[in-house]
Amino acid sequence: MSGRCGGVLPFFLGFLLACIVGWAVFPPLLYTDVEQPVRFSHKVHVEGQEMECDSCHFFRDDGSYAGFPTNEQCAECHAVDEPEAVVEAVRGVVGEDGKLEDILKLPVDEMPEELTELVQSGDEADVKAELDYLVKYAIQGKEVPWLNYQAQPDNVLFSHKAHEGLTFEMLKEKHVDLSGIVDDAVMEQGGDYNCNLCHLKDIEKTDTPPAFQRNVLTTYSKITMKMWQCERCHAQMGQVNACYVCHK
Repeated sequence: MSGRCGGVLPFFLGFLLACIVGWAVFPPLLYTDVEQPVRFSHKVHVEGQEMECDSCHFFRDDGSYAGFPTNEQCAECHAVDEPEAVVEAVRGVVGEDGKLEDILKLPVDEMPEELTELVQSGDEADVKAELDYLVKYAIQGKEVPWLNYQAQPDNVLFSHKAHEGLTFEMLKEKHVDLSGIVDDAVMEQGGDYNCNLCHLKDIEKTDTPPAFQRNVLTTYSKITMKMWQCERCHAQMGQVNACYVCHK
């Protein structure tokens, strides 16, 4: 009897330890926080400048989704008419052998006027963020490598256009249960379809973008929409769940 008990206890303790490691210890180790390349304040643009979401995120004429804004779009407000002249002025301070980004280490009043006159922000933190964008990307003609919180594999096609007209009323009529897919607070809020259904909640109110939680194995974001979430909503809405619908 004692021998059998001695075998059960180690098994139980080992099983308990495995559960703790598997559920609480190991999963967080799979993710690392990565900051966006620029501290973009949605609050400044939405509340301060009264911009709409579709000012930057919109559908093209063919129905495809534009995604992140390009330098060309940003230039409608953050215009750099003579980038070469700005680069030359920055070079005059950091030297020919220095990096353009070295100018960002200096106080604003020590930066060349050709650069500082482009800044439209007033708050100190916003000025720094705008200078980061101007120096690292705008004057060099480089696009900002934004991190996509909802990036999907190349073989997955998600049509924003197909979901454009979706409303909470439609979900209620179909008795769709989105618990575990959509934040409960968003469902209680109701209203028309909005990006909060799938994307980060209330992103338009943030001053600093949330960290991108990158999976060290797959490189995808922790909040990337999972296949079971799409299938569950499709099934409840009476939509086809065949592989070819989303996989190309």
